[in-house]
Amino acid sequence: MLHKISTAFVLLAYATSAVADAPKGPISLKPTSAWHVDYAEDRCRLARQFGADDELVYAFFDRYGPEESFRLTLAGKPVRVSLDKGEASVQFGPAEEEQKFSFLKGNLGEQTAIVFSSGERIGPPTPAERQRLNSAKPDEPRTVEPISAERKKAVRFMKIGRPLRNEVILETGSMNGPLKALDTCIDNLMTVWGIDVERHRTLTRSVRPANNPGQWVVAADYPLNMLSAGQPAIIEFRLSVGADGKATACHIQSTTRPKEFDDAVCKSVMRRAQFVPALDREGKPLASFYRNRVRFEIP
Repeated sequence: MLHKISTAFVLLAYATSAVADAPKGPISLKPTSAWHVDYAEDRCRLARQFGADDELVYAFFDRYGPEESFRLTLAGKPVRVSLDKGEASVQFGPAEEEQKFSFLKGNLGEQTAIVFSSGERIGPPTPAERQRLNSAKPDEPRTVEPISAERKKAVRFMKIGRPLRNEVILETGSMNGPLKALDTCIDNLMTVWGIDVERHRTLTRSVRPANNPGQWVVAADYPLNMLSAGQPAIIEFRLSVGADGKATACHIQSTTRPKEFDDAVCKSVMRRAQFVPALDREGKPLASFYRNRVRFEIP
């Protein structure tokens, strides 16, 4: 579970051209590649392309740890938007509810992109889960049940509506197999991190902050040269946490800006972050990790 550290936005490379085309109705795109899983050093990426030529769309599902949510990025002319940021309507249909995902406009290479700025899931929490989340006490973890294999199998498409001028439907087919492949990648990644994957499947408690994550990185930590240049950034990081609850190492998993931001994050969180350790099925402390993201923004 990620705890919010600061409010800001992702900046890849903002596109500035406006969309002048008149709405033409929904665009339905079939896959033009297989699903691919990229095993990177500190993240796993599920990728596929849909359509071709002027209707080519790339879909990327990035995951940085064993949480069920993923970071979604869509790139290509059909998903071009005129807004710099906002909310997009996304549905993994036909059974799942439409969801609202926050996005930022940018470029991925030469392709126009929508970069979704928070963790997404195939479907929203159920009504019962929403009630439990709303009634949770401040010190209680805000968790929801994993989405079942049946729900993932039932997915046939991903539909992106507003703010696109023309609704785009990506014919994904079942998402159960692709997401299983992403899970396997994450298990392998955790093994590389030195994590006991099997013991982590039955944790009675994950690593939890013992102090407020919102105070780990403060305004004074903003790199001065980046502040002068007006550069925002988003940094995904992972801390190795020992069985005694002490952070032993900081790892940058993903960053959108220069190394000055990475150094500022690791220096700050290693100095200020405090934890209670993870507990296994028998209630014994074990070495684990903690993940979060930091967003730097000029007000």
